[in-house]
Amino acid sequence: MNKVILRILALLFLLGIGAVSAQPDGRIVGGADTTNYHTKYVVQLRRRSSPSSSYAQTCGGCILDAVTIATAAHCVYNREAENFLVVAGDDSRGGMSGVVVRVSKLIPHELYNATIMDNDIALVIVDPPLPLASSSTMEAIEIAAEQPAVGVQATISGWGYTKENGLSSDQLQQVNVPVVDSEKCQEAYYWRPISEGMLCAGLSEGGKDACQGDSGGPLVVANKLAGIVSWGEGCARPNYPGVYANVAYFKDWIASRV
Repeated sequence: MNKVILRILALLFLLGIGAVSAQPDGRIVGGADTTNYHTKYVVQLRRRSSPSSSYAQTCGGCILDAVTIATAAHCVYNREAENFLVVAGDDSRGGMSGVVVRVSKLIPHELYNATIMDNDIALVIVDPPLPLASSSTMEAIEIAAEQPAVGVQATISGWGYTKENGLSSDQLQQVNVPVVDSEKCQEAYYWRPISEGMLCAGLSEGGKDACQGDSGGPLVVANKLAGIVSWGEGCARPNYPGVYANVAYFKDWIASRV
């Protein structure tokens, strides 16, 4: 009997390795399930902690072209490219029905500041290239040329916690939030600068937001990538909007490295 119990426990342990997400210091709450049909540009970044460990979903990202993924710098900072995989065309966390490619290079912004989370943007170079031309489940997204206007609706996507200190979602989630004035955002986060490289979005009453595990994922306005999930005070708290890397601010930096 003891041997049977030990075997069952061992099996549960092995299954759990692949199912548990490693959570970064990132920041969908109040959202709903969505499918890859609506989010073909979203990818999973899976990372292993050592060469002998399994890969687990840690962050999101967006396809910019067949070899370039945009994500948050804090997702890859001081990490090794060989410990990452990118999964595209799959809306299930931990699923393997999409295209899985290795990462050949990590390019966090050279001015990324982990203390104040400024310049929190990075590019992930994959090899082999994603088969965008022949795939119906993945596509690149265009980056925004200008910062979106205050009040416009933005869509965020991810597999992160569905509530603060909660559990990650097995199915990709989406939620809409309005863009928030940067000055009002600065008033909320008076102890930390809201720089030109940051964009804020959320509801004053809270209830909808990105959360742990959504880091690096997209904030999309008018079908263009306007922000990258970066940080915030908890998840979906009243008067604390989510803070995103302002993609339009970094468009020249992106162009110089693609």
